[in-house]
Amino acid sequence: MPRKVTSRSRTNVIKPPATAPAAFYLMENSREVDRLELKTNPVAAEEQLRWAGLKMNMRSLEVGCGSGAVTRVMAQLAAPGRVMGIDQDEGRLAAARRRAAEEGSAIEFVRGAAYALPIDAAQFDFSWSRFLFQYLPDPARALRELVRVTRPGGIVTVADLDGQIEQFYPLAPKLQADLDEALAVLGKTGFDTRVGRKLYSMFFSAGLSDLAVRVTPYQVYAGRLTKEELANWDIKLDTTATLLISQTGQKARWGRLRDQLIKRLREPDLFYFCTLIQVRGSVKGCAIQAPS
Repeated sequence: MPRKVTSRSRTNVIKPPATAPAAFYLMENSREVDRLELKTNPVAAEEQLRWAGLKMNMRSLEVGCGSGAVTRVMAQLAAPGRVMGIDQDEGRLAAARRRAAEEGSAIEFVRGAAYALPIDAAQFDFSWSRFLFQYLPDPARALRELVRVTRPGGIVTVADLDGQIEQFYPLAPKLQADLDEALAVLGKTGFDTRVGRKLYSMFFSAGLSDLAVRVTPYQVYAGRLTKEELANWDIKLDTTATLLISQTGQKARWGRLRDQLIKRLREPDLFYFCTLIQVRGSVKGCAIQAPS
């Protein structure tokens, strides 16, 4: 039976500062909830969470929860512990609440910004973010917030990608040049294709102890993709092309890049890979202070 959330079991939630900034989200589009659900493998997510240290009865938090696809896995692993998901988009949160209710998962979904979480300090045993830091201009700031809301002795884990979108082979020289330029434009929004390799340094600088790192393949394509994988890339590349056009006004160029990459993903000689990097650490001493 689904657990009831009583007022006594709720995590202390505070209103974010009026100036709390919302991060620019590259993948913002009307189909994002469906894309997040489509691309989330619950079995893989469970395995990542178990490595990260999530256990039964932990008070746990996911920042950048999106549709709640991974948060629902957290709720299963942490039961009967309290689980909260935070996202900055109310539309995604509404979908997350609906899907959690359909599964009978007692999860609290709260709107908030990664740079100024609407939560009191030292509230959680386990704080986690997956596939968020790649979009943030200042991921170290978001990490400090994860540390702040985690109790001394609690666990903070971030999982993100390295080499996303940039490691196709072979590509024609003109297509490769356009892809490189596209990534340079997207980089100005904060999008970092190589954020995964930077996580350990961020954790070290944040003062977390007992650091552990795990590196695993995430996407590996040798030849044609599955129908589900192609659907994910279709939305991803269409959204990206729309943003590139809005940034540069070059409609034909970025429309062509989108179409050529989709075509290339359907061809049997293509090789593509990117890497998932997870970093885990423990909060030592007192939780850091909230930002002013």
